[in-house]
Amino acid sequence: MALPPCAAAAPCHQLPYDSGYTMTQNAPVAPHDPLPTDFDGPQPGEGEPGLGESLRGFFSGTWQTLPKLVNRQWWWVSLLVLLGMAGLAKLGFWQLDRLEQRRAFNNLVAERYNQPPYDLAAGGLPADLTELEWRRVDINGTLDYAHQIVWTNQPGPNGEAGVRLVTPLVLEDGSAVLVMRGWVPQDQADEANWPALEEPAGAPVIGLIQESETIEGAPLPTAFQRDWYRIDVPAIGAQMPYPLLPVFVRQLPEADRLYDALPSREEPIALDEGSHMSYAIQWFTFALMLGFGYIQYVRWQEERGARLRAEEALAASGATPAAPDSAGAAPAALSVSPPQAEPPPTAHP
Repeated sequence: MALPPCAAAAPCHQLPYDSGYTMTQNAPVAPHDPLPTDFDGPQPGEGEPGLGESLRGFFSGTWQTLPKLVNRQWWWVSLLVLLGMAGLAKLGFWQLDRLEQRRAFNNLVAERYNQPPYDLAAGGLPADLTELEWRRVDINGTLDYAHQIVWTNQPGPNGEAGVRLVTPLVLEDGSAVLVMRGWVPQDQADEANWPALEEPAGAPVIGLIQESETIEGAPLPTAFQRDWYRIDVPAIGAQMPYPLLPVFVRQLPEADRLYDALPSREEPIALDEGSHMSYAIQWFTFALMLGFGYIQYVRWQEERGARLRAEEALAASGATPAAPDSAGAAPAALSVSPPQAEPPPTAHP
């Protein structure tokens, strides 16, 4: 009985018949033999272009695209992109300017904070309160716990609910100044707990001057009011038996004060530079991404248009365009044989 053409011992390369093309039918090839000579794909040892070659091609194509950004097709889009890049860059420079302002503010605060405390009782309030802004003041007097009030709805160091105790400090001349002594949690804000929160007798008060949170036209209390939602010195002074200075003092923590001592006091501000530098870098990065991305988009559109025009020209001439390989070059035509008719079946006895 005769064997079919591919039933021999040696393997053969044969595409399925219904593919329409047969590539070197019945050509015995050993398992490790080289590819058929009519195979026009990448040969062994030939691979993708190296990284250096790819980068040179990328930057070369990008450089060649730059003159096209100002032609009749792209000039107005290029103008819009430049305006967008300028806007993003301006936001970056704005953040740098904010950074310089923050640094200047930090230097001012540090300079005034490190000055010797101002004796408020001896020197009195200056006409211009900005002279005492961020400068510590030293006050001696007697804390009047009988007329202590609370500043309600004040979050604690970790966001807990609580209040701030505000106690009048009576000076030698009979006047007084409100002292915000610190924060206590809500469950200890009851008056029954206040004696345990009193300060040592005769201890000086060192703090920062704060302006009154006055609201014009706000009604004055007709009786003693313990809970307040703001430190409105004129309104609070209406219920006090002595005149109040038109400011209040935010007491600072002592050097030897425990961190969990109540009332809790904290430093007024952190002298850091914030996130302005990182924001500036982000805006500058966005500007570069917009410009670079636009150039690559124009390059892709120009190359696509050139391919389409080449295909149309080849189609008009009757030729069939070949697909480019991975390196961008058009491959040679694949050597194939025309479809062959299926051989008639062999009669077997």
